[in-house]
Amino acid sequence: MREGWNIVSLGTVSPAGVGVDALRAALADPSWQPRLGFGDGGAELAVARPVAFAAKNHIPPLVARRLDRSAGLLAVAAREALSPLGGPLPWSLERIGVCAATWNAGTEALVEVLKAVFLASPDEAPPAQFPSTVANAPASQLAILEKLGGPNLTFFEKQVGGLRTVAEAARLLAHGRADAVLTCGVDEAQWLNAESYDRLGVLRRADRPGMVLAEGAAVLVLARTAPVPPLGRLVGWGSAGSPTPTHRYPVRPEALEAACRSALARAALPAEGVELYVSLANGIPALVELEAALLDLLFPHHRPAAMAVTERLGEGAFGGALRILTALLALSGTLVPAWPLPDHLAHRAFRLPTHRPANALVAGVAGGGSAVALVFAAP
Repeated sequence: MREGWNIVSLGTVSPAGVGVDALRAALADPSWQPRLGFGDGGAELAVARPVAFAAKNHIPPLVARRLDRSAGLLAVAAREALSPLGGPLPWSLERIGVCAATWNAGTEALVEVLKAVFLASPDEAPPAQFPSTVANAPASQLAILEKLGGPNLTFFEKQVGGLRTVAEAARLLAHGRADAVLTCGVDEAQWLNAESYDRLGVLRRADRPGMVLAEGAAVLVLARTAPVPPLGRLVGWGSAGSPTPTHRYPVRPEALEAACRSALARAALPAEGVELYVSLANGIPALVELEAALLDLLFPHHRPAAMAVTERLGEGAFGGALRILTALLALSGTLVPAWPLPDHLAHRAFRLPTHRPANALVAGVAGGGSAVALVFAAP
């Protein structure tokens, strides 16, 4: 297996609470469930949010007041990830980059601006909201806040954005563009987004299957050299695509399989050597069928340990990044997951890990056909 890039630190704000410890405790509790909805007395939409989160409780209030919801989530998660690395950071600030992904950051700010424009006049649009109306605002705000001068990129690739940032960070490190990169997934819970997905029939309800939208942020720090003992190593990555309508998943698993095999080949790891598979199932039946077809092709005789978190913690760019983070917790030996596997995995004789795995495969596919896969190794 190749040497790869070091993952030296993690940080998150998730539906389980603020911090990696809160997430780890939830994953170890088989009865844990997120609190869904907006808590406003309206219809309960399938949205998983960090309960009672306020950025001002974790970063200086004068800093928090200029950040929108997404930027505040990301700033708090990044502070947790950077804290173990000490101060000053072990790399030049000009050599630290940010690769972020989001599915819906900026929605709330954009809605507020458009409400003013359409209901009053363009002159009434709140100027303080303008910087937050674009999807790359959280990554930019993070770089300003932490004074990071390296490359700053934001991916808007739906469900696989959180995985794409890690592959891009590896490219930046390989080409010498940075010495360390913060890879991030961040999504905000916004009523208009949630209501739209609910009307389209893809959010979970009591009378139908579907996904949960996730709100939160997850941050991984990738580095060329490890100033602290690493939590794991990125050793392989691959991507592929299939021509699919933007609002649908592919019907066939060829692109997803190609991404997985490309990542495994780069890692010099045969499929039979995979020890942990992180499920991409999110509760939508079409994705369950796609993953089942992938597993039959990728693991016809081998059954690695498996874990699944997206059906509870939620889907999105943040959801993808959170699957990577949970895989790294398992690889570092600090997590033994307790949540039961989805039926399509259990019926194929996949089982929860009972010991620390040596490697993990994390794959994802987005509506529209984009597929990304990553291979991680234990430190």
